[in-house]
Amino acid sequence: MNTKIFLAGIDIGATNIKYGLVEENGEVVFRSQVQTPDGDKADKIYKAVLACGEQLLIEADDQEGHVEYLGVGSPGTVDTRRGKIDNNCPNLPGWIGFPLRDRLRDALNLPIYVDNDANCAALGEALCGAGRGIDNLICLTIGTGLGGGIIIKRHLYHGHNDSAGEIGQILVPGLFAGEIVRLEELVSSKGILNRLKRQMENKASQLLTTLCGNNPEKLTIRKVFTAVGKGDETAQEVVADTARRLGQVLAGLVNFLNPGCIILGGGVVEGGSFFVDIVRESVMKDALTVAARDLKVVAAELGNAAGFIGAAFLGRENLSD
Repeated sequence: MNTKIFLAGIDIGATNIKYGLVEENGEVVFRSQVQTPDGDKADKIYKAVLACGEQLLIEADDQEGHVEYLGVGSPGTVDTRRGKIDNNCPNLPGWIGFPLRDRLRDALNLPIYVDNDANCAALGEALCGAGRGIDNLICLTIGTGLGGGIIIKRHLYHGHNDSAGEIGQILVPGLFAGEIVRLEELVSSKGILNRLKRQMENKASQLLTTLCGNNPEKLTIRKVFTAVGKGDETAQEVVADTARRLGQVLAGLVNFLNPGCIILGGGVVEGGSFFVDIVRESVMKDALTVAARDLKVVAAELGNAAGFIGAAFLGRENLSD
């Protein structure tokens, strides 16, 4: 009897660690998640990741299968050659410099591949989600921050120092005259919430006020999109302006990279089609006609499974280099 081969992936988030087993056709046969320990304690995070890896091996064994390697997606700038976070990981500061690949390899006796979490989400969507069959694409993860991954000829593009795709770090005009900010400060759930909280102080929206119990600090991106769906002008104005600003930046990337598809994922996109529709309109308006010809701007399909699914294919990605 032939032993089934499973691909194993782990996606380390600031809030949760998601992990699963995937078949070669992209079908998820097992998935689970645990809460991420304190971001200042690297060893605690490692022990949680190791436990997830051990559980994946046990699950594969229970299903009479075999795991050849483990792929891991992590926040921050990842040195893929050494399998560790290089020097930028704001959500998990204690993770910087931790030898994740080597520690996991020694503990699990498996080849380990580590990459940036947004890269893993891009790979997952490219192979098994909204980007299936498209050679060149850009995938964004718009949540608490703004991350991106670039796929060229169906493979991840890392750049010279593994930092390609950091769209959130592009400098753009801010909300005030003469202000320059990083795109992530505007285009992220945190950016949208901060902007609405300031607006509520000056021109309170009755609906938003009701949804957050008259406490702006309890405003969430889910409540914002509930207000958008109910026609709240303040929420609609801020979300639409945010989407237009993102679309303008993406139009420049379309002119530069000429992708066949832009995939938008993350908590902000999961709020509904309103955001994606306006991004699409903005891109098509500002990009060169020839560059935007046949371009698709779509919502991600895999949800929060994209990261561990993409991580599960990292070994295949590396073997094909």
